Parts: sequence; C-alpha cells; structure tokens
Amino acid sequence: MNLNRSTAATLRVGMTLGVAMIVIGLVLDSLSMGDTVLWAGITVLIASPFLGVLTSAAALLTSGDRRWAAVALVLIAIISVGIVLSA
Repeated sequence: MNLNRSTAATLRVGMTLGVAMIVIGLVLDSLSMGDTVLWAGITVLIASPFLGVLTSAAALLTSGDRRWAAVALVLIAIISVGIVLSA
C-alpha cells in the first residue's frame, strides 16, 4: 500500500463525493426537499481528512513504520476525543 497514493485517493474520493452531494442537495433544496442531502455532503467533507489519517495510519502500519504510525494513531485519538466531547 503506497502511503501517498492511498491517502490522496481517499481525500480525492471524499472531496468529490462531498461536493457532489452538496450540489445535489442545493438543487433539491431549491425544490424544498434537499436539506438532508446537503448536510450529508457537508458531513462527508468534514469526515474526509479523518479518513485520510486513518488511511495513512493503515499504510504506515503495513509498511512497518511504527514511529509515524504511532503519530497517526495519536492524531486519530485526539480527533476522536474532540468528536466525543463536542457531541
């Protein structure tokens, strides 16, 4: 698993999907029925960097780079605690 390619692909897919959902949500919202799709697109855009870090951690663990994998896992833990505390 290539670290740069897998992380970039994850971020690219998340961004593309999120933007597409927002566009669809805006079109549907003009017809007064797209609020949920719009918010789902925003959620996908917010979650994309987190998924990128997860992908990086998996690639680093697979390649055996324990030091940077530990850094990625600490970052995942910090983000997770922030999500839980903000809810």
